[in-house]
Amino acid sequence: MNRRRQWEMNLLTGAVTAVISQIYWNIFLDEFRVSLAVAILPILLTTINKEESSLATCGCVSCMVFLFRWVLAIINGQGVIGSIQTILPGGLFFLCYGLIFEMMVQNKYTASVTRLTLAAFTCDFISNLFETMVRSKLLFTLVQAERVLYLFEVAAIRTIIVVVLLILLKSYRTLLTKEEHEKRYQRLFLMTTSLKTELYFMRKNTENVETIMGNAYHLYEMLSDLDVPQETQRLSLAIARDVHEIKKDYLRIIQGIEKEVDEQYPEKKMHLKDILNILQESTYRMMESKNLDIKLDFRYQKDFLTDKHYSLMAILKNLENNAIEAIASVRSSGLVEIFEQQEGDSYVFSVRDDGPGIAEKNLTKIFQMGFSTKFDKQTGNIYRGVGLAGVKAAVEEEFHGKLEVRSVLGAGTEFRITIPIASLEG
Repeated sequence: MNRRRQWEMNLLTGAVTAVISQIYWNIFLDEFRVSLAVAILPILLTTINKEESSLATCGCVSCMVFLFRWVLAIINGQGVIGSIQTILPGGLFFLCYGLIFEMMVQNKYTASVTRLTLAAFTCDFISNLFETMVRSKLLFTLVQAERVLYLFEVAAIRTIIVVVLLILLKSYRTLLTKEEHEKRYQRLFLMTTSLKTELYFMRKNTENVETIMGNAYHLYEMLSDLDVPQETQRLSLAIARDVHEIKKDYLRIIQGIEKEVDEQYPEKKMHLKDILNILQESTYRMMESKNLDIKLDFRYQKDFLTDKHYSLMAILKNLENNAIEAIASVRSSGLVEIFEQQEGDSYVFSVRDDGPGIAEKNLTKIFQMGFSTKFDKQTGNIYRGVGLAGVKAAVEEEFHGKLEVRSVLGAGTEFRITIPIASLEG
């Protein structure tokens, strides 16, 4: 933290303490204040002033508390000298507090609640005792034993408040940390799901590469039996050889990505409930960024545990995104439902939306690779991808299931996925 930032934090701490110090009650003498600011001070020292010296911070607090109270005293008609005499001990209290706190808590990052509690009590009691002694000297009075006992009790009460605040602060930080970890976990899972999906189709593409390589070598054999130039024959063989090398490189890349993904996210199984929760939360964040007001209704009949969580998430996420995009193409609000139920020896997932629906002429085409109805009117681009073709392939090949679609133009669309229980829980 740079020096300017440190002084800004010190001034902020001083200002907050000075204002809160006006919440007080008097004991012993009218000039002696018991303020809630003292209970707040150790919290400020260990949070916003964590990197700054406690003595330097409390020195700034001491000056600001003194000036703040002095100005108020002058405004209320007190004399300059008399008000200084009354207010000065209270300002010195915070300076003494900072000195003791600096000695007792040298490392604020590693200080335990027990050490902070002990420091808060010691600083409070000794500083109050110091203030009382200074005040008695200025007012020519004696410090009575009863007063010391009262100071002890006051320090104990304010320390209890400090402990409660420290525990609440620690609990709040733990909650924030847990929430942040949960968000990172969700992002990592979604990223891994996307990578796993891409890897699935990359492996399928290796089959095409293998076919191309075989065709190239078969061409070489055919050319060898024909009266063609040797150069043409060598070229066909070189193509087969190059395709083979491309395939090997392709497989090495796939294996490298798979290894990295498995190491970064080693989760082996996941409950359906967690899959739906992650999907729902991530989707709401996405829709918020796009100013969409689409309601998500996710329900399940049985919360099963599956090791096919990546593939299941990829399927549901793709269908859900298609549903949202369909609704968003005509309006900014709508409803998307995902419902799971058990029917016999299968789990059935329904993904429904109240979007514009799909024209009957397209219902037979939507599962074809490369087919798309997504058209950018400004650029003229047609968005193509694995899309529903990939979803259908995953359902049939990975889960040995079935994907069906029902749609009414102007009323919405429903995709129905039927997967054998053994494929999900096996």
